[in-house]
Amino acid sequence: MVRSLVCFCLVLASSNLGSSFKNLENDKLRICIEEGCFVGKYFEGLIPGSRFRGYLGVPFAKPPIGDLRFRNPQPVEPWDGDYDASFERSKCVQKNDLWPEQQVEGSEDCLYMNVFVPEVPKRESIPVMVFIHGGGFFFGSSSMGELGPERFVDTGEVILVVIQYRLGVFGFLSTGDGAATGNFGLKDQTAALRWIQRNIAKFGGDPEKVTIFGQSAGGASVQMHMLSPLSRGLFSKAIVMSGNSLGFLTWPLEDPLKFARQQAAAVGIESVDTISSEDLVKALRVVDAIELAASIDKLKFWHVFPLTAYRPVVETFIDDETFIAEEPRVLWAQGKYTQVPWMTGFVPNEGAFTSLAILLNETLLEELNENSQELIPQLVGCKQSEKTSRMLRERFFPGGTAERWLTEDNAKNIQVLLSEAQIKYPLALGAKQHITSNDPNKSSLQMYYFAFKSNHSYSKYFAKTDQDSGVCHSDDLSYLFRSRDLFEDYSFMSPEATMSGRFVDFFIKFVYDRNHGMLNCTDLRCKMLKFSNSNDKFFPIEETFVLAIDEELVAFWDEIYSQ
Repeated sequence: MVRSLVCFCLVLASSNLGSSFKNLENDKLRICIEEGCFVGKYFEGLIPGSRFRGYLGVPFAKPPIGDLRFRNPQPVEPWDGDYDASFERSKCVQKNDLWPEQQVEGSEDCLYMNVFVPEVPKRESIPVMVFIHGGGFFFGSSSMGELGPERFVDTGEVILVVIQYRLGVFGFLSTGDGAATGNFGLKDQTAALRWIQRNIAKFGGDPEKVTIFGQSAGGASVQMHMLSPLSRGLFSKAIVMSGNSLGFLTWPLEDPLKFARQQAAAVGIESVDTISSEDLVKALRVVDAIELAASIDKLKFWHVFPLTAYRPVVETFIDDETFIAEEPRVLWAQGKYTQVPWMTGFVPNEGAFTSLAILLNETLLEELNENSQELIPQLVGCKQSEKTSRMLRERFFPGGTAERWLTEDNAKNIQVLLSEAQIKYPLALGAKQHITSNDPNKSSLQMYYFAFKSNHSYSKYFAKTDQDSGVCHSDDLSYLFRSRDLFEDYSFMSPEATMSGRFVDFFIKFVYDRNHGMLNCTDLRCKMLKFSNSNDKFFPIEETFVLAIDEELVAFWDEIYSQ
């Protein structure tokens, strides 16, 4: 009897000890802000024995559903009890036209962020890095499976925040007036940055040291925040990766109301040419989200083009929440942007995300060739003219005829064409205009070129191919983020792991100003840091300096787009 009682007491004590330990863990993970309290979760880092705190699905705005569709983001309302921040919420409604055979997925209830905190930060208050995902403003998410935080938080140097924002029609529909001002996706990003300013100190972050960075459309978004008065004071540094707000992919629509009417017609709304913009938006608010997202297929002129049918707009209805009211290209050329230290960079085959699907599809390639004169200028946002056609054909498709530009020898130059027009030209133009600015208070600029090649390439998703396509658009992401849903983890001490460590360190040095003097671009002869392979089997990484600004490339596209 005594022995049984002792056993019972030991079991009870053990049970209570476990409960106490669990509560202690929850206390460490519990963070309270004005609206309520979060309880996060511990995750294992990539360094053996390390871990970090994750707060997943943190709401920074009300769900933009029902009457809040096509409206500016609204503040979150307070909640009772603890908010379970241990799991991710849905991605925003989207249809990924860049990956074959994709269907509409996601939810309108998607304005959430993931916040990742080192368990043992190196300082009491550490800088914050906020990542804005890419995807042409029509797909992407904060998923840990693609944007795992381990490589950043394992350093103990930064807090990483990955945000979501409305996409496609939901994020960028505009009627050119107050009925639907547009830029809702960008305003979602601003709402997230405001949330970070108010609350990140509770997580151990320094709100005065916030670096925003993004890739592709996320990079364009970063540059848009530099231009927007709505985002001033919300960040202290900026990194623009393989994207830009000056290129044709982000040029504002000339007539957003006309496009909104075409969108309404695509989902069967009647009298679209005569009803008011207010009634048009009301009708679109009640269309099923999946149907609305799928209707983008009806708004293409060929294949997946125009790629960014929905994009940022110049707002003509001006109020306190106007994101941008002037043409971005004009503002940037005039130096009217927030002067914070910034960095920009690119990879060799930027055009892969749109070119590979064409090059590996004989039907699409033949269609493009049969309609070269009409389609190819449209692919790069050019106005058709005899001079434009001649310049494009001579530069990219020598040997072709006026009727059929493509030959067996030059067809792959579609990648070069799209790389230059979509990414390299606007990036170089923006850097050149910044460097040559006469503003005595202009901020520092650093540049990089990522040309490290391995088997981890997004080309397998752009066109379902394992063929060697070089270093492609987005390939640098897998060296910053753990992408376990897309690629196998790098083996310990592999060239890829070494490259990843150096690339992450390069970004963190920028956050901490550790390489400012060495890399600041002060004239057009400046050089950028190049990440590439070397011939050494065991130490395959070399960092060399290469010329940053290709002035001939800039001059060519300046002339093309001036016509």
